[in-house]
Amino acid sequence: MFQKLPTNTKIYALSAANPTESSWGTYCSPNDVIQGKHIGSCLGDLFSVNFIEDLDKGNSNDETLNEQFQIVKKLTSLSQVMQWGDLTFLNDKVGDFVAAPKKI
Repeated sequence: MFQKLPTNTKIYALSAANPTESSWGTYCSPNDVIQGKHIGSCLGDLFSVNFIEDLDKGNSNDETLNEQFQIVKKLTSLSQVMQWGDLTFLNDKVGDFVAAPKKI
């Protein structure tokens, strides 16, 4: 999907896997429990869960796009996480693009 994304458009994208592989499920059986019941399906894919859990840490205002990529890439061990598009702003903070989670 992102293979032909131009590098001069101010569009940055991440993908869970390279163009020839799939991403992998996570929170699968026996960890697929919702309200005490196994649902018989994976609850997420490894990349997306790692990405969201990184955002949930609340470091968005300190972490750069490249730091986030490196963290998620390291945690997503079963597929090749990729960056696409315009990489000129990798030193920008994640918080410039997503809202920080609310403190409870």
